[in-house]
Amino acid sequence: MKTFLTLLALACTGANACAADFGNDDLVRQGRVVFDKRFTQAEQDRIKPLIVGALDQVTAFYGERRGDMPDFYFCKSVECAKHLAGAEWRSFTLSKGGLRYHDGKYWFERPSIVITSTARKNVSDERIQSTLAHELSHVEVSARAGRFDVPAWFNEGLATVVGGAKCKPGEQGIDDLAKLKVSDVWHEYTKPSAGKTNATYCQAGMEVQAWAERHGGARGVVDLLASLPKKSFESMYGPFVAPQGATQAATVAENNDH
Repeated sequence: MKTFLTLLALACTGANACAADFGNDDLVRQGRVVFDKRFTQAEQDRIKPLIVGALDQVTAFYGERRGDMPDFYFCKSVECAKHLAGAEWRSFTLSKGGLRYHDGKYWFERPSIVITSTARKNVSDERIQSTLAHELSHVEVSARAGRFDVPAWFNEGLATVVGGAKCKPGEQGIDDLAKLKVSDVWHEYTKPSAGKTNATYCQAGMEVQAWAERHGGARGVVDLLASLPKKSFESMYGPFVAPQGATQAATVAENNDH
């Protein structure tokens, strides 16, 4: 028994720590930024400017930022990602505090953005900043229109465009985006284990970009959000404009975790 316990202890140390061993004490707060303690100081210093870059990216699209500054969480380990985001872990945004994210174990005190893509090997700075801008777009939509005033497919498609993601031509994850109007339905349909994440984000992003191109670009999107809730989203947006299999813009890299 003693030998078994020794082997178990060794298996749950360092980079391969068992998920059960990851807890709130493994998170290190620096003002609004919270790091998995496994990040080195050099890695932390590399990531922080990406937040500024993402904020600038969002400002460039919306003209100004109206959303409050959230807390930013960064995971280096899968154990951290599961602790904050649950078994089907992905990056996400919470627009208010006092909540957990689905089956995650952590209670967030404030509005927060969690970046789990940093738990993947060899993730680029460009990818991290793109994910940050994606999540910050959700903060803007919530501040401008309220998260229940726009369909989930639009919110996620818009964030995909704002994040500057990229898509393979003709990506299609579902036969009808209108089926993904509710956030919980979107979350379930695009969970990583379902295998439809990348294509569905791409499809939504191409639809929103195609609509924007016909309605004045980013200005048209901002005006649409400003019209809510005085006018319904459906009356402002109208019918979908991107044909099935369209090869418009953006791209979502493999392992999309927004």
